[in-house]
Amino acid sequence: MSDDRTEQLKAAMKALREEYLAASPERVRELSEALGRLRSRDAAALGDLLRCFHRLAGSGGSYGFPEITDRSREAERAVASLGAETRPLERADFALLERHVLAVAGAFRDAQRAWVTDTSS
Repeated sequence: MSDDRTEQLKAAMKALREEYLAASPERVRELSEALGRLRSRDAAALGDLLRCFHRLAGSGGSYGFPEITDRSREAERAVASLGAETRPLERADFALLERHVLAVAGAFRDAQRAWVTDTSS
């Protein structure tokens, strides 16, 4: 691959990664909203939460942010496990899900900090 083509590819990937991180507040808001709906006993919210975590588990590593993938995959497993339960969700379940949402938010924050440090040097 020519140097020009390599540089174009690097620039394109950098722009995609910046765009991904710029959308992170919206992704975290989606997680928080789904959790809030779940607390209000919205039956569809657990599935929405599962889909959001699943999407982030797949995309984080693809964009070069493995911590986002790891935290999201852990959260996805927790949601799937709760979905398999036959009992109603309890306070401890909501606390667990909130910790997972916060962990994903923290992974995005860490990725943004690392990105700023990496791109400013």
